[in-house]
Amino acid sequence: MIRTSHYRAIDWEIDCLTRMEVRLGSAAFSRNENLYSPPTVEEMLGMPPAENELHLRRKKALVQVSDQLYRIKAGRAGEDAVDRSLSEILMPPGTYVLRNARITIRNGYQIEVDTLILSPSFMLILEIKNVPGSLFFKESEGKTTRVRNNGEIDEFDCFIHQLDRQTEGLQQFLQERHISLPVHGVVVLSNQNTVIKQRPDTYRVIYRKQLARYVRALPPANSPLHQETVDWLASAIRHSAPHPAGEAFCDKLGIDAALLRKGVLCLACNQAIGRFPRIGWYCKSCDLPGKEAVRQAVDDRLTLIKPTINNPEARDFLGMKHSSDVSRILNDLDLIRTGNPPATLYRKKESRPLRWKG
Repeated sequence: MIRTSHYRAIDWEIDCLTRMEVRLGSAAFSRNENLYSPPTVEEMLGMPPAENELHLRRKKALVQVSDQLYRIKAGRAGEDAVDRSLSEILMPPGTYVLRNARITIRNGYQIEVDTLILSPSFMLILEIKNVPGSLFFKESEGKTTRVRNNGEIDEFDCFIHQLDRQTEGLQQFLQERHISLPVHGVVVLSNQNTVIKQRPDTYRVIYRKQLARYVRALPPANSPLHQETVDWLASAIRHSAPHPAGEAFCDKLGIDAALLRKGVLCLACNQAIGRFPRIGWYCKSCDLPGKEAVRQAVDDRLTLIKPTINNPEARDFLGMKHSSDVSRILNDLDLIRTGNPPATLYRKKESRPLRWKG
């Protein structure tokens, strides 16, 4: 039996960047973008009005977020392709496949692994890359160069140095716990159209369709671990560096939080919705209830702008007037609550979509 992890850190990043796209994109802007409007005095004098400046800043931030989201989705697609290849491999019983593992080796030394295969006989790090084009591995220069089909050149931090740092880190992780287990590492190219023009000297680089053969060729351990030790080790890895819910994505990307749209936005059309007597939150355009949109709005505020929220901040972001109504919403959500009113703060428990209690 192979034990796998489902919701990944990369999924969390995709969710957050997708929500940032929604908050940066303005339906009003997009509807009026191609409509003629007479020039203002400021425009005739060559002084762009403030709302146009805001629009331009928002569009620039949206391009930045969309580019980042595209790259991460490409990485996710590469991991999915490798997952399909992994499903064809007969792994030793009791094997764990840990995806997007963040591991603290010791204070100040943390590694992130795309896919980590942990079995009683070995550890295998898969450094997965989805980079079409021609690759040149320049270990001595600390760079990996990609030449696109159109001739454009991109330089990355050396894929091999990344893999070596991860391998060395895991070896130290095991040594400090007095566990003897071989640690292997390989760069896996998920795109079969990638061409390797210059291979590295120290680690293997393979295509995903070669993965099964590579795993079968791994030398067996002299004394495989007991399954209880493997289970304990998998748990230790998972909990060594949990993905915190404390880093706001606006800070992470250097985007001004003031550019994000406030309000409760319909999850279907992304328009602002209202709260009506007897029916509550509701989108008239889509004829849909808005309870989940309220949950998502609070989630957006916590993940995109600041990892904590108080009642006045929630009122401002949701566009609500009464503190008692906001308190009911915050208390019904699965949040960690600290402090007493009026200084009560709420924050998320983990980097996953926020849920209602119960």
